[in-house]
Amino acid sequence: MRRPFALVGFTYLLAQVAAVFLGTAWALPVACVLLLLMGVTLLLPRLRLSIFPVALCAASMAFGGFAALAPAVTAPGEALDNTDATISGTFVEAPYRSYDNRYCTVQVDNVDGKPVDFRIRLSLPESVVGKAGDRLEGKVHVYLPRGGDGFSSRNYYASQGIAACAYLYSYEPYTVVPQEPASFSHWMQELRASLGKAVEAILPEEEAGLLKGILMGDSSGISPELTADFRTVGLSHVMSVSGLHMTTVANLLLASLLALRVPRKGSAAIASVGVLLFMVVADFVPSATRSGIMCLLYLTGTLLSRRADSLNSLGLAVWVLCLTSPYAGADVGLLLSFSATLGLILCSNPLTAWLDARVSGFKYGKRLFHAVHLVLATSVSATLFTLPVIALTFRSVSAVGLLANLLALWPTTLLLQLGLGAAFLQLLLPGTLAAMPLAIPAGWLAKLVEGIVHLLAQVPYASLPVSMGFMLLWIAAVLILLAVCVWMGPSKPLLRTAAWLSCILLLAGIFSYQVSRRDITRIAVADVGSGLSVAVTRNGHALVVGCEGYSTQSLENELQGRGVQSLDGMLLFTHFGEEAHNAAEVLEDYPADRLVLPSGYMDDFLQAEAAEIGETHPYREAAKLTLGSAISVEMVNGAALLNANGVTVLFCPAGVQAENLPEAWRSPHFAVLAQDVEGIEAEYTVLSMDESDVGDAVAGRQQVTATAGLGTVAIEITDGQTCRIRRDA
Repeated sequence: MRRPFALVGFTYLLAQVAAVFLGTAWALPVACVLLLLMGVTLLLPRLRLSIFPVALCAASMAFGGFAALAPAVTAPGEALDNTDATISGTFVEAPYRSYDNRYCTVQVDNVDGKPVDFRIRLSLPESVVGKAGDRLEGKVHVYLPRGGDGFSSRNYYASQGIAACAYLYSYEPYTVVPQEPASFSHWMQELRASLGKAVEAILPEEEAGLLKGILMGDSSGISPELTADFRTVGLSHVMSVSGLHMTTVANLLLASLLALRVPRKGSAAIASVGVLLFMVVADFVPSATRSGIMCLLYLTGTLLSRRADSLNSLGLAVWVLCLTSPYAGADVGLLLSFSATLGLILCSNPLTAWLDARVSGFKYGKRLFHAVHLVLATSVSATLFTLPVIALTFRSVSAVGLLANLLALWPTTLLLQLGLGAAFLQLLLPGTLAAMPLAIPAGWLAKLVEGIVHLLAQVPYASLPVSMGFMLLWIAAVLILLAVCVWMGPSKPLLRTAAWLSCILLLAGIFSYQVSRRDITRIAVADVGSGLSVAVTRNGHALVVGCEGYSTQSLENELQGRGVQSLDGMLLFTHFGEEAHNAAEVLEDYPADRLVLPSGYMDDFLQAEAAEIGETHPYREAAKLTLGSAISVEMVNGAALLNANGVTVLFCPAGVQAENLPEAWRSPHFAVLAQDVEGIEAEYTVLSMDESDVGDAVAGRQQVTATAGLGTVAIEITDGQTCRIRRDA
């Protein structure tokens, strides 16, 4: 077998991803079935010496390992879910800011006087000051992250070794004690924090946030809007520490040492130490560890005068990661990094050579064409191979992904190189201008990358929604095609045919899904906690009803995924506080033709955005909005009723009383409730609530579903009054 580690590593990772999707209940039965199939292949002479027994054995190990080890990761959080506890533990990192809150990962070693060993993601008040390695003791409220199986927040945190989330009671006694003496891990975290501070010292806030995201995978300084833009244009893989980062570190060290006339083997040994330190600074996130192992294998090959096989190295790296963490397959950063690297290994050089052959007869400009072909081949390879991961994770594909990669590849690479050099110069020579020659062009490049991403994100239908079921079927079809190729004997023409068939199936599926969405009214109840935030879309047009909740991200993701560029109208239940602030954020990116809101004082943020709106209509008791001739939304006494071709949907925010509504409103086809409202008799009820608030509201209702941290719930209505309920997790 030419590449055993590639076969075992790739199969193990794919099987672990499948195990994450299916959950622990299915993991052990599937492992047994795969083990049985392996036994069957060993009995068949034609299959006995093929790759199938090894692949089935690796897949069985992955499912079995997940079934055995996953509960140990999640059990501490499940045992403490929705409880108060007094904990003591160690800050794994310095507290950081994200979405206007402060967070820190804490290694907990004691809960209510009992020794334990697990990590939590802790929300902290402004008064808590600490750094990596400091000891914390205080009273917290523990709860599980949102989501269930698949690419949910809960599984993502599990892939980082985090069992639960919590927030510290600031009004209860707590202590933060500096660690003495500091450990090696503490010093590495301090180096990470110092790198971040160095970047902040040499660049403006916005550019520094982007550079920290690209350099260290620290997205705390990146706005939610920019993060969404990166996802829309298919550049999310840039924000995870991966092969690009490790290769940059290794190459910079090698080039510097060789320039100083250090022998090549000595340079490789020192560069290996540098890569290890960078892995520690990156906190050994799976994508950084994967690329770090590959770099170390390459440098070890230099030390031993041997050349490492790229596919074998990649397979070994991901296998090691999957063996050390049963939830490694849930880390989107690792999957994006792995997919991009695999695409570069398999396709970049052959595609570049094919493009070069097209201009082989030219007398001049071959070097220029080769450089262009290299960028094109790299972008195409990375885009195609990361597309399935992006589609499964974000339920959409980027129509501008290839163009975005083409335009942003070299600026991002140069930004990483210049930013890394500037940050280290600032660390070594603080208070001087030594870093400025590198920092100034790095700032320009950061602005350029931001501009490219934001501009492409505004392109109509830059992000196309895809069916989750179709993507799973497509991946299964691709795996079957590959298995057929292996069965018939791998050859370039056969693999090329399989690749073209895979692309045709994907494009046909995306196109047919878009066609099937025409002339459908989609009412998406965003998962924003206990509150109403609803996007009503039809053929690229949209209304927003309510902007309540803890964040606008789910609502904006829905609008972005439907190809919406501006709103036909927005209807608000209040004109101040959280809803007004959220509405201002949405209107900043999606200007509205009409804004309908209660009369009275308007929040300053909302007032600033309202000045740019075509029409603003304050109301006292009643109001009305329309979307074409098919949809109307009426507002009476704090509730709203949508009518789409005869199908009625009632929206009730907190505080609405059924007796204050028109009698005809109390029996709609659908009711969307932010709290339990007695007297509303709907055929189907959607609860837009936190999981903790759902219990009492479900009682007495026959057909009911809830957002409850599990994802957006969508009601889809055809012109023939056929209705479907979907969940976008």
